[in-house]
Amino acid sequence: MRMVLVTVLAVGAMLSSGCSILLLGGPSDGWRVEKVMHVSGLAVPECATVAAETGDVFISNIDAPAEGPANRYNTDDHQGFITRLKPGGRLVAGRWVNSEINAPVNSIKGLCVLKGVIYACDVDHVRRMSIETGQAMEPILIPGSKFLNDAATDGKYIYVSDSNTDKIHRLDGDKQIEIPGPPNPNGIAFSDGKMFVVSWKAHEIYEVDMNGIVPPRPLGLADRFAGLDGVEVLSDGSMLVSDQKQNRIALISPNRKSVRTLVEVKGGPADFGIDRTRGLLYIPLIWDNSLAVYKLTNSRK
Repeated sequence: MRMVLVTVLAVGAMLSSGCSILLLGGPSDGWRVEKVMHVSGLAVPECATVAAETGDVFISNIDAPAEGPANRYNTDDHQGFITRLKPGGRLVAGRWVNSEINAPVNSIKGLCVLKGVIYACDVDHVRRMSIETGQAMEPILIPGSKFLNDAATDGKYIYVSDSNTDKIHRLDGDKQIEIPGPPNPNGIAFSDGKMFVVSWKAHEIYEVDMNGIVPPRPLGLADRFAGLDGVEVLSDGSMLVSDQKQNRIALISPNRKSVRTLVEVKGGPADFGIDRTRGLLYIPLIWDNSLAVYKLTNSRK
């Protein structure tokens, strides 16, 4: 059985594994990070999400072999599981949710939390589990879906991206609405009533109409990226994106004109999560089977 290990770094300590931090002087926008913890022993971790009410952290593990068929990261193999951390990053359970015969978990990717329930993307289903007990609830089948990737919420609905059909699915109880997405939609984020979706294929960020009436609008930053996975919007309107191919988390200015590297982190940074209360950035390193945790601060506040 794989053992999950948590390494806590002293503030200001030298970083290993090719990670870097921004400290001295500080950037003009004020945002900077410092590594505080490293969680190893995961199994192809794809997404980290934070329950806003409690600060608990959930990490999806695809648990696919390093070599094999091209579809091994998106198949009904009953190998997926979810790791749970306490607020701040201490381990609760390496396998908090396991795949069971009557409640399978396959190639699990995007996660989000709404009203005490965690939603998890699983090939063509959205799995649901109670945060209080971890018990499986009735899954939601997404007809016609092929590669459910990210899950996000605007506080009212659940939205999931399908990277193989170029669609976003909005879930409202038993109702489902298909929204046209960008090419290979991946990470989803919300800010001020707007939805933003990153495209893996086009390596671009798009503003997507939540009602599916207006076509997705690119922000015009495709030449700055190579393989976008996750996206979040910060309190000042700045945007964070993970570029898995460039091994970095990039910061985009509120006016969407400038881009800079916030942190370089090897191992394929995937769909990251933010604890906005504690100012912590949780970055799954999909090819390193680990999670890097950074303190995220803004000196201008």
